[in-house]
Amino acid sequence: MEILTEIRHMIERDKLQTGDKIPSERELSEKMSVGRSSVREALRALELIGIIETRRGEGTFIKEIGEHQFIDILATFLLQDSKAKQDLIETKYWIEEIGLKTFFDRFTASDIQTFAQKMQAEGLQYSEAFDRIFQRVENRLLYRIWRVVEGYFRAFNEPASSEGNQLNIQGILRALATSSEDDVLQIHKNVYNDLINVEIVE
Repeated sequence: MEILTEIRHMIERDKLQTGDKIPSERELSEKMSVGRSSVREALRALELIGIIETRRGEGTFIKEIGEHQFIDILATFLLQDSKAKQDLIETKYWIEEIGLKTFFDRFTASDIQTFAQKMQAEGLQYSEAFDRIFQRVENRLLYRIWRVVEGYFRAFNEPASSEGNQLNIQGILRALATSSEDDVLQIHKNVYNDLINVEIVE
């Protein structure tokens, strides 16, 4: 989160405009005295919400963001609010819950079982599995919002949580393979209750 804040401040401080080039990943890493992997995740989050774009062989540039007011407001909120991480986790939970419920509404038990078994066999990570689910649901707006929130979550969340998330997605996929909607939703809820250490209120 501090890296995202620093990059945002750099853009404002240097009065960078649409089309201006920002420092490279290596330069940002040296300037902020942080690892390149951390800078890479921060830039990825900013690219996901449409603030910057990477051009192959040229570098990273400021994008036109005037038309994306929702995304810009979301970015400002996440970078400045001290309670942002918990709110981000809750928002991600609610969006994924909608995706799961819609998935059960639109497909038969047999389709869901086959889909879940295929994802289990591929050994997908948490975000990869939900990416597949949202694509199958075929609601482009919901999918785009989830990708923005997921990008921020990955930038803010501790790397140590990755192993736990892998175990948790396997539990969700096992429940999906039995086409038990109640079990899937409960396991999914438990994942997020564990992350924020408070019970999510419906």
